[in-house]
Amino acid sequence: MTDRVLGLFFVLASVVLEAFGNIFFKQAAELNSANMRPLVLLRTVWQDKNILAGIACFIFEIMLWTLALSHLPVSIAFPAGSMSFVFVAVLSYIFFREQVDAMRWTGVALIIGGVILVGLK
Repeated sequence: MTDRVLGLFFVLASVVLEAFGNIFFKQAAELNSANMRPLVLLRTVWQDKNILAGIACFIFEIMLWTLALSHLPVSIAFPAGSMSFVFVAVLSYIFFREQVDAMRWTGVALIIGGVILVGLK
């Protein structure tokens, strides 16, 4: 496996974790919407499994992102990292039934196209 392929694998894994981290935080926000005052939220943050799962996702995402940067130029890794927008749009539709209209799907398609263009030699 080449450095480039390995780096892109790490980018993909990190953006998937980032997307799931955001999904966990959204779930926590919805479940705790009545208690979203900052001080109350700070007290309960360590008791909410969704917040803990989100934090864990971001910790592992940081490690994978660092690995990705050790195999790819940042000029390729950073644009490829924008795939997190794609995964968040898809996961929010799946888990929260958020409406993703044609304009957003067009944006998602443009992001995918841009990542492909940047990833090509």
